[in-house]
Amino acid sequence: MFRDPLKPLRPERPVLLLRKGAGSIFWRTMRQFALLATFSVLLFSGATMIAARPLPSGLVSLFLLLGILVFTLAVALAYFLAKGLTGPIVCLSTRVARLGPDRWKYETMGNVADEVGVLDAVIADMAHRLEQGYQYLQSEVLKRTSELKEQYLKDRTILTSIHHGVVVTDAHGLITDVNPMAVQIMGMSRAEEVMGKAAIEMLPLSSHHHPIPNEQHPLTLCLRSHVDVRPQPQEQVSVERPDHSRIPVMFVVSPLLSGEQLLGAVAVFHDVTEERKLDYMKSEFISLASHQLRTPLSTISWYLELLKTDNQEKLTETQESYVTEMCTASQRMTRLIDALLHVSKLEGKGVAPVPQEMDIAALVRDTAEDERSLAKDRKISLELSIPDQSKIVTDPTFVQIILHNLLSNAVKYSKEGGNISVSMRQSDSQVSITVQDTGLGIPQTEQRYLFTRLFRASNATKVDTTGSGLGLYISRMLADQLKGRISFLSTEGKGTSFTLELPLDTWKKPDIPPASPCAA
Repeated sequence: MFRDPLKPLRPERPVLLLRKGAGSIFWRTMRQFALLATFSVLLFSGATMIAARPLPSGLVSLFLLLGILVFTLAVALAYFLAKGLTGPIVCLSTRVARLGPDRWKYETMGNVADEVGVLDAVIADMAHRLEQGYQYLQSEVLKRTSELKEQYLKDRTILTSIHHGVVVTDAHGLITDVNPMAVQIMGMSRAEEVMGKAAIEMLPLSSHHHPIPNEQHPLTLCLRSHVDVRPQPQEQVSVERPDHSRIPVMFVVSPLLSGEQLLGAVAVFHDVTEERKLDYMKSEFISLASHQLRTPLSTISWYLELLKTDNQEKLTETQESYVTEMCTASQRMTRLIDALLHVSKLEGKGVAPVPQEMDIAALVRDTAEDERSLAKDRKISLELSIPDQSKIVTDPTFVQIILHNLLSNAVKYSKEGGNISVSMRQSDSQVSITVQDTGLGIPQTEQRYLFTRLFRASNATKVDTTGSGLGLYISRMLADQLKGRISFLSTEGKGTSFTLELPLDTWKKPDIPPASPCAA
């Protein structure tokens, strides 16, 4: 274990340590003087005995006593000399060892003027500086602690007061923090009930009343991919509560990253029950209005067609132009009502794909050829880069509707003399179909709204005022039903490239239901 450097040593321990260090100097000095005295005595005694004649025994004893006396005096002198050298150092070391927090005061030994006195003055200056540094660091720690506490209280107040649920997890998906709104939406009574537990178990989700598997849960996808995950609005995500009720939510998950290291994730969601109700009411109104308009519109169209083909009443050229314009408007209104009904069915999951094995390359060629005449009228070239054959299991009707919407938009919004290219490539897992044009392009600020209902780009409305803004919205929903996706790249004034990606292994052959007559 590491000792706190600011914590003073225990009083008994520094004395032992210092005595070991200083004692080595003491005894070394003693040994040196003792050896010197012994050597002097031996040298004196030897020289005397060699130079002199044989001495009487009494004289020899005298010499021995003198040697012993000299040796004793040398030892005593060595002791007091060593004591005088090491004593101030031991005292100095003991005083230094007592320094520590709240005990920084150090007074010098004023009666010492040698090297030990210099060292004593240096230690006194060092103790004064340590005291100032310690006090400064202590004030900074207190200040920073106060700031952090204030910031923590602000963050907790904000987190507690917002009307969005917030759930924080670690890198393993275990809940580490949660705010009261999240606890309420999850149907719990206390935050302690969910802390430390798996987020995907405490926050189960469903889409269109079907449970979302754990491996497709937004939290799982975020922790796996390290990118933001936000389900599309049309997925209609709901939180499944313990009492089996559902709370519609908008759900966003973002990773917590420190450089490239994943620390966890933050899930933010809020209750959209009222918005979902309003959206449902709008869809119901559109569906009801469309059904109610279909019958009188069919009657109008029938009488207009009858008026055009009635040979008994010859119409003037002006009258014929009026009738033709009314027929065009009636057909446009019929297409709009049909599109609204399709949207209503798709949003309510009233239309399900009927997958079957098909040659998608042939379908792409046939759909492109259907649009070639319109492109030719506008002097737009249509180039195909399609393989001879490509087998895939999917719903051909859905794919044809998507391709028709993409190609018709490409023709409609391309300038005369422009170019449209249709290409297809197949990998081990999917088929990609790309429709690229040299048309108007989509403004950068409006691109995120492209697949929303009834949206039309500002530059598109200047070219064609008859569009409904539902084609791409329907195409996105159909692609989602096919477990595929539509993406695009666009530059305003240069053109747009749409890519439809369809998986190869979404449906297995043994599970394919029999094809309906309308899908043939």
